[in-house]
Amino acid sequence: MLFRQLRRRLMGNHRFRNRDAEHRLALNVPPSRREVAMRQRRLALSTVKWVVGLAVAFWAVTASAELWDRAFRKSTAYSVGQFELVTNGAITAPQVAAVTGLTPDQNITDLDPGKLRQALLTLPQVREAAVERRLPNHLSIRLEERRPSAWLACTRQGLRAYDSRGLLLDAEGVVFPAGVMLNEYAALPVIYCADLSAVTPGRPVEYALVRQALDLIQQMRRRTWPQPMVVEQIHLFNRFTIIAQMDNDAIFTFHPDDLEKQLARLHAILTKVGRSNSRVATVNLQLERNIPVTFFEPPTPTAAKPGSKPASATPVRRPAARRAP
Repeated sequence: MLFRQLRRRLMGNHRFRNRDAEHRLALNVPPSRREVAMRQRRLALSTVKWVVGLAVAFWAVTASAELWDRAFRKSTAYSVGQFELVTNGAITAPQVAAVTGLTPDQNITDLDPGKLRQALLTLPQVREAAVERRLPNHLSIRLEERRPSAWLACTRQGLRAYDSRGLLLDAEGVVFPAGVMLNEYAALPVIYCADLSAVTPGRPVEYALVRQALDLIQQMRRRTWPQPMVVEQIHLFNRFTIIAQMDNDAIFTFHPDDLEKQLARLHAILTKVGRSNSRVATVNLQLERNIPVTFFEPPTPTAAKPGSKPASATPVRRPAARRAP
């Protein structure tokens, strides 16, 4: 009963003090000493609670950081050690470590796979890279290197073929250094340029005729020829002429435009010549009609001594001129 009356009195006082503006009395009643003391007590209690809460939170964060540091950062169980490298080219683990900054004692939790991938993509010979880490200490790096299609050579730029300091071209015309000389590099054709502007490893070559020469190499590889042959050298003297030298010493001259039609005409010529014993020496495919064709002269038999078998003579490479219809 007593509490109910006290509650009513307090509520009445609260309603009286918080009336709306229309019914509020123009009285400025100062708070009593008891009210001031209660407010100060509540403020002090709230301050103590906040200080204790912040102190507990700070201690929890500090303890968690120390536990993390002991359990992961300073533990040798989470060191990188020897990472796994899978590549389709000649890049080695020391090269990867040099460009990424990886060390055996580095903690795997400190590594950022995205930054490692971007560092690997700075290598000109890397086309795509993937980095994966798995706790506690497994780091996997997979590289897709550019596959070379030809050598790039230019006397003015000091570029030489079949040299570890030379430059290779992939099918898209991107330039990258040879680095280590592999056996497969020795069988690649060479694109010789009379004049070539500066090239940047890791970027496509700006000379459009080089990309057309690469297209010619790829189209000739895809075709089946009546006479087995492979492109050995391509010479680019001007922007209107592409001269391809084959491994059988035949020389074919192309115009950079409509390579597919010119290759079809070359296939027809070689098919017709293949029925005879003649060997094609040169073909100028820049003309659509009356295509100039020359042939190697047949070997001349040498005089044999009495009682000895005739020896096979070496073909003399003096082409005889003739025009194909």
